[in-house]
Amino acid sequence: MPNNWVWTTVDELCDVVRGGSPRPAGDEKYYNGAIPFLKVADLTKDDEIYVYKAEYTIKEAGLKKTRLVNEGTLLLTNSGATLGVPKITTFSTTFNDGIAAFLYINKEIQLYLYWFLKSKTDSFRKIDQGAAQPNLNTDLIKSIPIPLPPLTEQKRIIKEIKRWFSLINIKL
Repeated sequence: MPNNWVWTTVDELCDVVRGGSPRPAGDEKYYNGAIPFLKVADLTKDDEIYVYKAEYTIKEAGLKKTRLVNEGTLLLTNSGATLGVPKITTFSTTFNDGIAAFLYINKEIQLYLYWFLKSKTDSFRKIDQGAAQPNLNTDLIKSIPIPLPPLTEQKRIIKEIKRWFSLINIKL
């Protein structure tokens, strides 16, 4: 690692919280309201950096059983076969317990963290906790080691990633 980079962990960069799911699932008391409610499928359905809409909604009663985050929050799927998928919200939303949110992160490093997490998706899925279904609990997420370059280098890395992805997309 270059001398001007530092090792850090997710919990040194932000708070990590897990979402919540009003139970029973689909109960009209909680669901089909006006508040966006993200599920894992909303984050895993495409390869976009951002999530633009929630397929599901909840009511005020459901809000008491989950978490509300602001537009621009970095999220990460944390359970099942599709764990380890990061996305950034483009709207304020609630989210279920299959998703973790990174709160109070410095917006200047958010895209770098997004791409770093994206590069780790496959290794996240190989973590064996002895459970039937893979799971990234918040303690595991908080302890993820991150090589953190200076901000100018982070921006250069992001620019280079975008350049390569644009070349790949052109060839498709």
